[in-house]
Amino acid sequence: PADLPPEVTDAVMTASLKAHQALGCRGVTRSDFRYDEQKGRLVILETNAQPGMTPTSLVPEQAAFLGIPFEDLVAWMIEDASCPR
Repeated sequence: PADLPPEVTDAVMTASLKAHQALGCRGVTRSDFRYDEQKGRLVILETNAQPGMTPTSLVPEQAAFLGIPFEDLVAWMIEDASCPR
């Protein structure tokens, strides 16, 4: 995780989820932000609906941090893939 104050991390998580839901995304997305420490300002840059999935990309790295092996992450993504329900 980024070295941020807990309240900023919470704001990033909340904004990421809201963007994911507002865009009607499913599965994995990655939202990118800029944080101005001096102004305490958080700005969302984008929500990527097709983030990198190589073993060295950010999504697998974040999953690994949570204890989810790459193979399990990919299996979940395949199992969850379907037309809108």
